[in-house]
Amino acid sequence: MNGAPAGRSLWRHGDFMCYWSACAVDIAGSGVSAVALPLIAVVALHATVWQVSLLNFAERLPPLLVALPAGAPDRHRKRPLMIGAVLVCAVAFTTVPLADAFGHLSLELLYAVALVTSAASLLGSTPRISYLPSLLPGEQLLEANAKIGIVSSLADTAGAQLGGAIVTVLGTARAVWCDVASYLACALFLGSIRTPEPAPDPSARKDSMRAEIADGVKYVWGHPTIRPLLLTGTVYTGVFALVTTLWDVYLLRELGYTARSLGMLLSVAALGGVAGALAVERLVDRYGPARVMLTALAITPFTELPLLLVGPGRPGQATIAVGLFVQLACATAQGSTQRSIRQAVCEPGMQGRMLATGQWITYGTRPLAALLAGAAGTWLGL
Repeated sequence: MNGAPAGRSLWRHGDFMCYWSACAVDIAGSGVSAVALPLIAVVALHATVWQVSLLNFAERLPPLLVALPAGAPDRHRKRPLMIGAVLVCAVAFTTVPLADAFGHLSLELLYAVALVTSAASLLGSTPRISYLPSLLPGEQLLEANAKIGIVSSLADTAGAQLGGAIVTVLGTARAVWCDVASYLACALFLGSIRTPEPAPDPSARKDSMRAEIADGVKYVWGHPTIRPLLLTGTVYTGVFALVTTLWDVYLLRELGYTARSLGMLLSVAALGGVAGALAVERLVDRYGPARVMLTALAITPFTELPLLLVGPGRPGQATIAVGLFVQLACATAQGSTQRSIRQAVCEPGMQGRMLATGQWITYGTRPLAALLAGAAGTWLGL
């Protein structure tokens, strides 16, 4: 296990900085697509509420299908899988601007791209997150996750701002080229890491993948710390997925948001993530991890109220932005805390399977929530 010497900042750890930079460019590019793809569906292709929910369903289905097999990186070296996954995403997103250029852009293509890129991202993010404990010692994981949370939120902010501007200048489909470039840069940074990756546990290859999956589920379900964290996350992400499925259609159609105003809203919300990441270490040191997580989760529901209470116009946009700022701050603070706890208490040989099982349990409700949101939005109204 490699890490910066005790007391030395991770900013001077060369391989961590490559890892950190890979996360930054990946998320910045995804921020552009987070603005561009809904606009392609809602504005360019005139998607209905149900069709938008199908797009969200396609994006959120892979965790239910491939999250458990994604834990198989415990039996393989993780870095090649991480690089391969981002290259698959780059190729898939390339089809969107190309299809637009040749007049073949369709909702069906967007569904396919969402499905493929979501699956590839999951297959890449699982080894990427479980790779971190092999790069740094356990006492630096909270600091590392906080720093990653900061850059993730800043990159998300920059990507959303950039997405709104690029969509305005280049158009929705051509803006996706920025995400393609970000995936290529991410692959370059990951390939620049020089710390030798520990060899996989030889015993892992003796069991079948089905046996490994079963061991991962059994391990997580029987763990007194990991299980309640994941069950809490399951409830949170299921409800959140239902609400966010309707956000884009509601903001664009009901409240009249433009591409620039949508990008601005997403960027302000992402700044909340920066605030949460900056504050989490001090809050945990002062109040303890349990109080930080419980308080963040308790505040979150109230941050949805502005969406119900305000109307179109700049005052409404500002109110919604404040609510989402607080929401992302809470999400980042509790997410960094619980992720660090799970990484610290998990056995080294179970990191990948623990994460994969957690994603399957936590995110498995999201595709159902997306379909439920589409039905509710169609029958009850946004």
